[in-house]
Amino acid sequence: MSRKIRVTQIGLGPLGRMISPYLAERKSIEISSAVDIDPGMEGRNLGELCDNSRLSDIDITADLEDALQANPQVAVITTVSDLDAISPLVERIVSHGIHVVSTCEELSFPWVTKPEVASRLDRAAKKHGVCVLGTGVNPGFLMDFLPTAATTLCREVDSLLIERIQDASFRRLPFRQKIGAGIEESEFRFRMAEGKIRHVGLTESMHMVASRLGWELDRTEDNVEPVLAEKTMSGDDWVVEKGMAAGVNQIGRAFLGDREVLTLVFKASVGETNPRDRVKISGIPEVDLTLAGGVNGDIATCAIVTNAVPAVCEANPGLRTMVDMPPLSCLR
Repeated sequence: MSRKIRVTQIGLGPLGRMISPYLAERKSIEISSAVDIDPGMEGRNLGELCDNSRLSDIDITADLEDALQANPQVAVITTVSDLDAISPLVERIVSHGIHVVSTCEELSFPWVTKPEVASRLDRAAKKHGVCVLGTGVNPGFLMDFLPTAATTLCREVDSLLIERIQDASFRRLPFRQKIGAGIEESEFRFRMAEGKIRHVGLTESMHMVASRLGWELDRTEDNVEPVLAEKTMSGDDWVVEKGMAAGVNQIGRAFLGDREVLTLVFKASVGETNPRDRVKISGIPEVDLTLAGGVNGDIATCAIVTNAVPAVCEANPGLRTMVDMPPLSCLR
């Protein structure tokens, strides 16, 4: 593209601050403004916040309308996982004719889980001629887009086993907190019952894969259990005592009738000894893909969001998902 794509960043927590330098280093992208509702962020310099001199001319504002005065073409939103919470913001941005790329997990494929919200966002995006996309490493790539793409090799597909096994020792603190690392088992189960400990997006990934394979699922399951530490472990800023929760083991299952056709295993714990990302397709032919060591989720999420920016500018208007977008790539 001859002109740079102007981007406003909304949400400057740990993930937002990680994404900023990725956006700044791209020749085709220019960060034009940045927004965060935290009063402590108001007026701070984005370059100082991210320790990146390329961003030193951007001051953070709490006022979205102020940020939109910079005439961005794309809004990158890294705020919450809940679609109901984020949808008013998305609609407001779309009404200005601005594309949206968001890491909101429930936005990755809301057509089955929250169809009314999905339809409303789709109508708004089409009305204003823009694209709305929820994406990230997972959901958005490893447990949905990648397995779907791998089925292209097959004459027929009977079932898929999709695994994401991560060593959370090196992940961001918010991620370790999200998986319950370092708390007592009783506290883990209490938070789990409240819905506070779980990977958001596993159900959306199942429906995304099924939609592309033409499967009308009869039911899905999403079960969570703690991974308990077999020994005391520690890192630079964390300690997990033996017997405490080291992380989460979450399994999603999807059925056609009584037949299990999708099994998604999401296991993230500190001290995991065999991290990997795997797609195993039972069909003709059998396909078994393994990314040994697993993909670094923080790097991959930042990269996918960055690579999605030029893609949404070229996509058809509406609420899009990763399986109906034009192929993304690392476009410098």
